[in-house]
Amino acid sequence: SYAANFQPHRVTVITPPWNFPVAIPTGGIAAALAAGSAVIIKPAPQVVHCAAVVVDAFRAGLAAHGHDPDLVQLLFTDEGEAGKALISSEKVDAVILTGASETGALFRSWRPEMNLFAETSGKNALVITPAADPDLAIADLYNSAFGHSGQKCSAASLVIFVGAAGRSQRLRTQLIDAVRTLNVGPGYDITTTMNGLCEPPSKKLLRGLSELEPGESWLLKPKKLNEEGTLWSPGIRDNVAPGSWYHLNECFGPVLGIMYADTREQAVEWQNATGFG
Repeated sequence: SYAANFQPHRVTVITPPWNFPVAIPTGGIAAALAAGSAVIIKPAPQVVHCAAVVVDAFRAGLAAHGHDPDLVQLLFTDEGEAGKALISSEKVDAVILTGASETGALFRSWRPEMNLFAETSGKNALVITPAADPDLAIADLYNSAFGHSGQKCSAASLVIFVGAAGRSQRLRTQLIDAVRTLNVGPGYDITTTMNGLCEPPSKKLLRGLSELEPGESWLLKPKKLNEEGTLWSPGIRDNVAPGSWYHLNECFGPVLGIMYADTREQAVEWQNATGFG
């Protein structure tokens, strides 16, 4: 018979994103510590203060229970050479990444054998069939697409109407009316119902907010509302074609695309064709 000996990682590096700046780093740190590993966290540069608060809480908790608080270390690095040196170091046993698929591929290119746990991009779709309750369906769609300004990989970046649902004037009008009511502004303004972007749009998001593909049209055209480019009114793109750029690319912002499927099976096929889990 053979006995299994548990050998925990010695050092785990955690590279969380900016869009869930407390929840995701907390999960990564807690998981690594629970499995017996020391932790180095390299936060996204946009949210270093959030990471500092999380790390202080963990360090205080470790000390209070008789453990070395230095088991959790906060490290500020640039996104270039210093970050690369940390993540690809042979002294690091595992890397936990939540971020873009391209970032995961970049990490792997630096050190192909690295032990990488990566939760990456998404292109989420809501499928609405003729059997759906119109009020509930549109409420779920508009909250998913435009909550957090669409800055989540789980945001409904696409809606796929099936059959008669796609011809329903009620569903279309209700969606447009709901999205028009959103009041875009900063989080500290009590009248705001859709917050701004974390930073000016990246190349992909800017394309999603400003350029249509052949056959598409705007039901609501996004507008840039401040000079910095962090406030945009929400947009709805109509008639997104299967296999088109918007169908297959994550945009990570306040823009929703509409597709029209003949059957539920076709809708699921389109939903699964994006290349994301």
